[in-house]
Amino acid sequence: MSKKMVLVLAATVCGTGSLVARTGSEDGESAWENGLPYKYELNVGWGGFPVVDALTFSWFDLWETREELLWYPNSLGDIYSGYTGPSYSTGVISAEFNMQFKKWFALGVQANFDAIWSAVRSSDTGERTGSANGLVFALLPYARFTYLNRPVVKLYSAVGLGVTAGYRNYSAEGYSAYASAYPAFQLTPIGIMLGRRVYGLFELGVGTVYMGCRAGIGYRF
Repeated sequence: MSKKMVLVLAATVCGTGSLVARTGSEDGESAWENGLPYKYELNVGWGGFPVVDALTFSWFDLWETREELLWYPNSLGDIYSGYTGPSYSTGVISAEFNMQFKKWFALGVQANFDAIWSAVRSSDTGERTGSANGLVFALLPYARFTYLNRPVVKLYSAVGLGVTAGYRNYSAEGYSAYASAYPAFQLTPIGIMLGRRVYGLFELGVGTVYMGCRAGIGYRF
């Protein structure tokens, strides 16, 4: 083999190796060290107890039983007014989109929905006389701060400020319904994400949207 052919072969091998090295650095942990592998995130979640929404947009006796009253009667007739049976809630259903600006900082928006309902019954006969229910929507822009950022594991906190709007309906002993809106606030003291492109999440939260835990699944792109 001539000296010229050896030089050409060596240059080809070196060029191929350089291309492989560059390609490899664009994936996995090497890409994470060089920049942000994913810019956007979408996730859906469920959980938490909508305590403020439930009390605000439902009839005051939605959580009552015959033995436990949350209000004082204004007249003798109020003593014999209807009562609610067991109350039910969907829990808070949420969808979230955010944009990652830095490894430690992201801005996003979260939409939340929850519903609550119960049957109204007669104090005399126990028969159903109507229903009490409420629907609540909350929209919150928020900021997320990540203090442990690894390719597979993230630990973070978040805070959001927005607006909540709800509709309440009490269809017993006369029809009553109204819609209201008020400011919304939600704090996530701690949250965890596990996964790369597809990930799971678990959060602890407190605020007007929900109290307690939220879990979900998301996708990065």
